[in-house]
Amino acid sequence: MKRKIRTLSVNKLEAGMILVNEIQQNRKVLIAKDTVLTDSIISQLERAYILEKIEVYEELESNEAKSVRCMQNKFNEISLSLQQVFNNISKLQKTNIKEVRELSTQIQDEAKESNIIIKNVVFYGSKNDPIYRHDVNVAAISNLIGTWMGLEQNKLSLLTYAAVLHDIGKIRIDSKISKKLKPLTVTEQEIMQQHALLGYNIVKEIDFLDNSVSHAVLMHHERLDGSGYPLGIRGDAISEFAKIIAIADVFDSINSNRYYKKSRGPFEAIEIIKQESFSKLDYKYCDIFLKHLLNYYIGEHVLLNTNKICKIIQMDINDLERPLVFADNEFINLRENKDLYIQSLIL
Repeated sequence: MKRKIRTLSVNKLEAGMILVNEIQQNRKVLIAKDTVLTDSIISQLERAYILEKIEVYEELESNEAKSVRCMQNKFNEISLSLQQVFNNISKLQKTNIKEVRELSTQIQDEAKESNIIIKNVVFYGSKNDPIYRHDVNVAAISNLIGTWMGLEQNKLSLLTYAAVLHDIGKIRIDSKISKKLKPLTVTEQEIMQQHALLGYNIVKEIDFLDNSVSHAVLMHHERLDGSGYPLGIRGDAISEFAKIIAIADVFDSINSNRYYKKSRGPFEAIEIIKQESFSKLDYKYCDIFLKHLLNYYIGEHVLLNTNKICKIIQMDINDLERPLVFADNEFINLRENKDLYIQSLIL
């Protein structure tokens, strides 16, 4: 990470800046050097008024970071367009179906920049948007999995199209339930689960559309052990596209904020994918997804719970949340240092 040093008054400090030097009070270290400033630390400095000026590092945006931010803007634009299409649907007509296909093609074109796509999805998730931005993220991840699997272009296009539409049934769910700020009741969960069937009933009416798309919309919450919905089917009865979309759906849902829960982060997301690959998600597809995805984590910077910034050197498939990291000229194996853990990725 490229950094420059700035000397600022305390009231000019911003969360995310990094202290160049330690701050002492009565000959005791109050805040260690290289600490990432948070709002609470800044408030502490304002109250104590120990120093008039403080030296901090300010990150310089890399070309890659600019590309990720640009991709974020593009995905937000696609999400907004998708929302407009969905909101105008009383019945899927040729005009709005053409628009959905065009959006699907845009996502496929953007997905060719796999490194930027992954960093965008991993770092940003789908924020608080459980339908439109979520659909775009799931479509992008599904497209990448299909590419890594070696699917031919026609199947890849249908897979991406199905992923764009996979949660269309949510527009038929009362917003008092779909946007509820508290955990859903059992009854509300049952209503929410109807979105798969509602979506299927919308998509199956599209003329000349391959059945693989509507089946994926119907089955993306089915699980190999029969614990899914709405049909409770098992194993090979679940369509190939639905199995792929399920992985992308789980990853983005865990890695994003929702109305009633906060993101659990990209490390816990990959760990859950791994655990569910043993019974619920397709092991072969999960293995392809994880082995490719882990390559993109290596070399990234993370913030530990001690406020230390480290670089990921190696990922362990047997303990995905605790990689080998490097900082201050030393290697830190998080598997052996149980008191340490990753708080967040740093772009």
